[in-house]
Amino acid sequence: MTKSLNEATLRLSRPEKQLIDDLMELNLTRNEARAYIALLPLESATASKLVEKTGIPDSKIYRTMDNLQKKGLIILQEGLPKKYIAIHPIEAMENLRTIFKTEYTKRMTSIDKLIESLVPIYQDHEESPKIAYIIKGKTNIFNHAKRLIDDATSSITLMMPNKEVFNPLKKSIEQAQKRISDLSIGFFRQKLPTEPFPFDFQVINCNCFFLIVDKKILLTVSNWDTNHWYAIWTTETSLLEVSQGYFSSPSCCASEDWELNT
Repeated sequence: MTKSLNEATLRLSRPEKQLIDDLMELNLTRNEARAYIALLPLESATASKLVEKTGIPDSKIYRTMDNLQKKGLIILQEGLPKKYIAIHPIEAMENLRTIFKTEYTKRMTSIDKLIESLVPIYQDHEESPKIAYIIKGKTNIFNHAKRLIDDATSSITLMMPNKEVFNPLKKSIEQAQKRISDLSIGFFRQKLPTEPFPFDFQVINCNCFFLIVDKKILLTVSNWDTNHWYAIWTTETSLLEVSQGYFSSPSCCASEDWELNT
């Protein structure tokens, strides 16, 4: 009579339970993890022996061992009865690593294909009238800002409170500079870069953080010096004009002289 899985679980030492949990983190089922660990100290074992040692039901042991073989953790020794042999842990973990790398590559390829398919659908409504929407979180805001910069076709106006805010956008700005000529960057007067800076910039009196792309999309950020970043994305014409005025009007926030970093 097969012992229940619960009974077998009671026999496991604490380290062995942790090993099972660790293997499950690597996408093994609990039965697969238990069977592999049970095989490790044995030269080989039959299915019935593994049922006795692990408590895995008779109805599930063969599927469990087939899966372990497919994942490269055991080998099958043909015969009557069939026997299973554990692969050395170093080789077994390398086999899992190879599986993960292959799956990762496939998923990244799927993501790229999805981007190609989904972007046109999104762009169908991107030109439709909008007032504004809110983006929360530093990572989300920077990702959105980089996408806007990467998609820019004619102009970029970027107004920043300090260089630290600029650094995550630097690579996108460098690429944008190669394809568009209307690139304007401004830094808050009290937080100017103290080391050589790769772009010309304007000194501004306003402690603001916003991005204007192609004179039709505005991303303005608040709370950048806290852990609770918020941004407003909008295509509303009046807000775009007001924000552009902060940058370009000497009577508003910009300094009277353009100061270029040379």
